[in-house]
Amino acid sequence: MQRSLSRLLVGISLFGTLACGGSGGSDAGVDARSAADAASSADAAPRPDAGLGDERCVVPAPLDTSGIHASPGGSPTAAGTEADPLDLASALSSDGPVAPGDTLWLAAGEYRGIFISDLRGTEAFPILVRPLPGARVTLNSDVSDEGDAGLTINGEWTRYQGLEVLSTDADRESVENTSGPTDVSLRPGITVFGSNVQVVNCVVHDTAQGFSFWRPAIDSELNGNIIYNNGWTAPGRGHGHAIYVQNETGTKILEDNIIFFGFGTGIHAYTEGGAIQGFEVRDNVWFQTGASDPRTSQRKDGCLIGGFQPVARLNMVDNVSWSRGRGTRLGYGGDIMNVDATLTDNYLVESFWLRGSWESLTLTGNAIYGNLDGLDSTLYPGNDFQPDAPTTGTRVFVHPNGYDAGRARVAIFNYDQGPSVDVDLSSVLSLGEAYVVHSVFDLWGTPIVQGTFEGDPVTFPMGSVAPPQPNGLPDGIADDDDPERTFGAFIVTHSTCE
Repeated sequence: MQRSLSRLLVGISLFGTLACGGSGGSDAGVDARSAADAASSADAAPRPDAGLGDERCVVPAPLDTSGIHASPGGSPTAAGTEADPLDLASALSSDGPVAPGDTLWLAAGEYRGIFISDLRGTEAFPILVRPLPGARVTLNSDVSDEGDAGLTINGEWTRYQGLEVLSTDADRESVENTSGPTDVSLRPGITVFGSNVQVVNCVVHDTAQGFSFWRPAIDSELNGNIIYNNGWTAPGRGHGHAIYVQNETGTKILEDNIIFFGFGTGIHAYTEGGAIQGFEVRDNVWFQTGASDPRTSQRKDGCLIGGFQPVARLNMVDNVSWSRGRGTRLGYGGDIMNVDATLTDNYLVESFWLRGSWESLTLTGNAIYGNLDGLDSTLYPGNDFQPDAPTTGTRVFVHPNGYDAGRARVAIFNYDQGPSVDVDLSSVLSLGEAYVVHSVFDLWGTPIVQGTFEGDPVTFPMGSVAPPQPNGLPDGIADDDDPERTFGAFIVTHSTCE
């Protein structure tokens, strides 16, 4: 994907109640900027990129919230101002007032319904849909057993950032052994058909399927999303993937997403008669996929890229995984001649399957700690293949968010099983910068640690937060479904000064 939608680094947190204020920044890979992006960045002083050095925190300026406004109590006849907001359905309509270059600001609260967006920006003037500063915006699809996803995205050149999409429907068990049961009314989370669309830093959980990311969504991107507990249980198996994706034209980007639990596969790039070609899969974290099903035998692959059509133009870089279940699967049909894939610097603590034939397959700098099935390790020197994970030490991955200068992700492998792990955050925090850390198990609750960064490692307690149970199945995550101290994923929110 040509990243023509600019990477807005304005520092408003994904989690409204975690927001520590705004900060700004820029990205050298930006090809074009929207008017809203330019205004936001101009109002905020960028955080230093040089690490610690002699730099200290820079106090950000407030965000400019001019644009179109919607709220849960808005009206279709409203003016669309903050004082007189639209309802969300009207604001997302092609007949609404949102035009190329606009920002659609969403007030805090719960938006109940099935929403369809037909917003159309342009390459030079994309549209941005996001919460007001500090607002937690929740789209809840539990009100209807008709329609498709909680949010269906059509249109083009639009970014959807910082939304929570869920269903409070607690019916998670079907007696029908099918992927289209009539006895479960749970709706999918976000379905993307639009081209040049970005879904960024959203939280999608407890829906029938987290993301449905289909072929018409040419050159579109899922980045920084947190996806968990999606799907339902049925007699034969669990159903509902975190990301179900297909592609033919252009390149789809899956980057920096955190995927865990659920009833189906994590990343499910699969087809029988469609296409699975053109993917950038970078810097994602997936763990314990399938664990939401009460049956321990139902754990699923963290990432499957393969099917009954050839895989082509696949690039997997810097992904991190941990599982007590299955693992990563590349290729599917045994008689399929796949075209090409490149795997670089992935750290996978799980099993790895290779299927089908490959015209070109390159593996470099990967660490795979688990069973190898179908992969001859002697053909791929320069990788670390081990049958089991280490039993001592720690491994920490810190990754800044590409769209929010006030946010970073941390993944910790705690092989020592100690009660805490010290983490160097100097690559994402400036001296004097206030920060809070949340487990991905409790995104809006009490931080596991908070303070002001003075350059020393930050101590992360491990296994201190209970896993979030799927709606309707209070004992879905049990026993060794819980990573406890062994593995953890966290969000660091920052950007204000002491």
